[in-house]
Amino acid sequence: MKTSAPAAAFRLAAAGGIQHTSLMAHGPSRIVAATAALLFAALVTGCGGIADERKAPRHDAAAGGDTTPSQPDSRPTSTDTSAALPDTAKTHDTGAPDREGAEAGGGTSTEAGGEVDAEPIRADGGAGTETSPPVTVVVLPDTQYYAAAYPEVFAGQTSWILAERTALHIAAVLHVGDIVDGDTQAQWTVANPAMRTLDGFVPYVVVPGNHDTDSNRKTLIDNYFSPASMPWITATMTAGQIENNYALVDIGPQKWLVLGLEFGPRDAVVAWADTILKAYPTTPAILLTHAYLYSDGTRYNVAVAGTDSTKDSYQWWYPQYYGFTASQGINDGEMLWQKLVLPNPNVRLVFCGHQTGWARETSTRPDGSRVHQMLSDYQWYKIDQSDYYGGSGYLRVVQLDYGKKTIAVQTYSPYLQQYLTDDANQFTLDWNL
Repeated sequence: MKTSAPAAAFRLAAAGGIQHTSLMAHGPSRIVAATAALLFAALVTGCGGIADERKAPRHDAAAGGDTTPSQPDSRPTSTDTSAALPDTAKTHDTGAPDREGAEAGGGTSTEAGGEVDAEPIRADGGAGTETSPPVTVVVLPDTQYYAAAYPEVFAGQTSWILAERTALHIAAVLHVGDIVDGDTQAQWTVANPAMRTLDGFVPYVVVPGNHDTDSNRKTLIDNYFSPASMPWITATMTAGQIENNYALVDIGPQKWLVLGLEFGPRDAVVAWADTILKAYPTTPAILLTHAYLYSDGTRYNVAVAGTDSTKDSYQWWYPQYYGFTASQGINDGEMLWQKLVLPNPNVRLVFCGHQTGWARETSTRPDGSRVHQMLSDYQWYKIDQSDYYGGSGYLRVVQLDYGKKTIAVQTYSPYLQQYLTDDANQFTLDWNL
């Protein structure tokens, strides 16, 4: 039987027996008011978010000047706009519309498959071996609207992770950025306790998205997630700043390097990241950054997609569009591939958010090593035309099965207690270690 989140208590077994209730506990008026505020603000700001004062006007070559961005086209595209790479094979899968801040899937649940009622996946359900069960990495997509208007959903995600950490053998939690919607104390004081629920139990890595900083990359994030308060972080590029960091994490029997980079990383950041990857050449690595993959399964690539939104090749919300410290370089997904991922064969997984949608791409280097790259962002996902909760609490459950040599990915909402089961949200990847 389908569970309607606003109609039922949000039951999560958190540490100490604390239970979180759904938004309905505060009355329907709160849901309606919060939803209306989000939608109104998104329209006012060009659908980029609630408090996005950092977006520069878009320059359309065809229009001959700066123009306000129009509503993105919701149709998925199958055109591969990534630059052609010699000796590089790629496969794509996508189930996403072309928009960062608009209704995912045109307000439908998914593009294929849909939702099913189910209990969360468990590691003891027959996968793996008796001595080596699958180990889980949880990916938290953009939580910006939870921090702005739906704090119970954010708190519920991490409470569920805490409650399931033993059963699922959860080794790490990775946040893809846009932790908050506006870089304000009010929103960070929502995000901080939600994430801090995991302190001492599960290591986590956070990176800033475009909504977490201003156009000069100034941010309050370090007031709430300072490296000194996160002892599992191995090092950062800049002392006292978490924006660019890495951690060595035991994920099952294997130690992994998790490398977290800022939104549209500057050239100096990419150079630093390259030295870190080369310092651990035999350690499999995960790249975590906010904007990398587009919703059609290709990488962000302004050199091919261009800056003219009237063109079919155009990619909405590309990193250079925001103009963050442009003189220091702004690297999009294809640039990160060419400069960082392609030349470092230890990079095996990439996780990103930013663009509302869900897609994946597997790329093969000339040496035969493969990289699985995954986009997940549910910030405009709607249960149906009337229900909207800033993303409905969906997160990614990534299970590495060292025994079966598979990487199984599921998309689950602790808030709704439901999976998304279409192929773009539930799939198994080949072992690429």
